[in-house]
Amino acid sequence: MTSYHPHHVHLMSHDAMAAGAYYQRMFGAELEPSKGANGLPRANLTLGGQVILISTVTKEVSRTAAGPHSCLGLDHIGLGVDDLPAAIAELEAKGAEFLMKPRDGRGLIAFVMGPDRVSIELVQRPKSA
Repeated sequence: MTSYHPHHVHLMSHDAMAAGAYYQRMFGAELEPSKGANGLPRANLTLGGQVILISTVTKEVSRTAAGPHSCLGLDHIGLGVDDLPAAIAELEAKGAEFLMKPRDGRGLIAFVMGPDRVSIELVQRPKSA
């Protein structure tokens, strides 16, 4: 059976850097400025060993939506896996609804629809050379 472990929490904000600065200021999170997949600012945080990513979304995004990277607040839960294809096969056998499966050139990630329409990202890190 596939072994799962926490990977990251991903939040969305109209101002990711301001949100990241709040976590840094209030809770002592380490903040590293970055760019999100949409090219907008992203705050990469580490807080007590937990990775928290905060991506900027455009002003049109104002509430929960049907897929990843399209809402404010908690966007998805990230779970790390050692073998993504095996995890996908196991979850498909259990009837999981996939929002996105890996695409060529896109890396080793997939998204599953969880309860209450929570997106769950499965992440396989590249093996070190």
